[in-house]
Amino acid sequence: MRKETKILITLLFLSPLLGELLSASLPPIAFFNPLVLSLMVLLYGCGTVLIREAKARWRLQWSVIFLASAYGIVEEGLMVKSFFNPGWVDMGVLSAYGMYLGVQWPWAIMLTIYHATMSTLIPITIVELLWPKYKDQPLLGKRGLILAFAGITLAGIFGMIIAGTQVGDEIVPYYPNPLLMVGGFIFVALLIWLAKKYSGSKISTSRTPLMPPAVFGVFGFLFMVANLLIPNMLAQAGMHGAMAILAQLVFIALLSLFAVFQIYHKDVTKRHIVALIFGSILFWIIVSPFQELNTENPDPTTGMFAVGIISFILLILWRRSVLKKR
Repeated sequence: MRKETKILITLLFLSPLLGELLSASLPPIAFFNPLVLSLMVLLYGCGTVLIREAKARWRLQWSVIFLASAYGIVEEGLMVKSFFNPGWVDMGVLSAYGMYLGVQWPWAIMLTIYHATMSTLIPITIVELLWPKYKDQPLLGKRGLILAFAGITLAGIFGMIIAGTQVGDEIVPYYPNPLLMVGGFIFVALLIWLAKKYSGSKISTSRTPLMPPAVFGVFGFLFMVANLLIPNMLAQAGMHGAMAILAQLVFIALLSLFAVFQIYHKDVTKRHIVALIFGSILFWIIVSPFQELNTENPDPTTGMFAVGIISFILLILWRRSVLKKR
């Protein structure tokens, strides 16, 4: 099998494996249903492949975050419409929390950050470190681009039609105000335009000392913890939704500073980025057994303990393989 094909297949499956399976959003019994898995590959996989292709063709550095954020909005905001639906099955304490102009902002911010990292940027970085020779090389021809775009479009339309509120064992389709959907599409188009506009923009700084790889690993771990806990803890404590939004904006500002002064430091090494990815995924590996032990979870999560173990083994093997490469 050609390496280009291996890279594409890896991305098609790695993105939904990290974004849905490891987080237990779709535990094994649901994830490996052939219909569900096919839908996830079309949505997550094709979306991530298209972002990776744009990154290579447009020579994107930091501005790839615009495309990754656009994907999060497409999936959670436009496809399943959870940004607008207080009855979405995963909402918990964030249902209708911090809702302004029809948008549940704390949830929307948290899920956009999650999908921009776990579902897109982390899988892309994992693949680039495994096959560094192909990092800046486009892999899709015209037909491949059409197929990938068709895949995510079909999955998106299917989701928009059926996704909604779970009532008993049934899903009742939910359709928000059309203006919210139009606004979402416009914002996605704006993000794509910004990614292209800043395609030639590069960051390389040396103004601050570069932290050791271990700090990058701790940062990746705490980043996942904070993104999940900030809105949920503030909602649980009864804080006003505006306070949660403000806390999340401060969180985004701190992430941006770390990216500018550490991730894009001129002396950053492969070992630093590997540690960052390792720490980020490790959080979800540690959480996975508790997903299976949680008896209050209404969905069957049998197999999450095995998912965590296998993921940890594969993560170790990936780290060893990447750090061996010259």
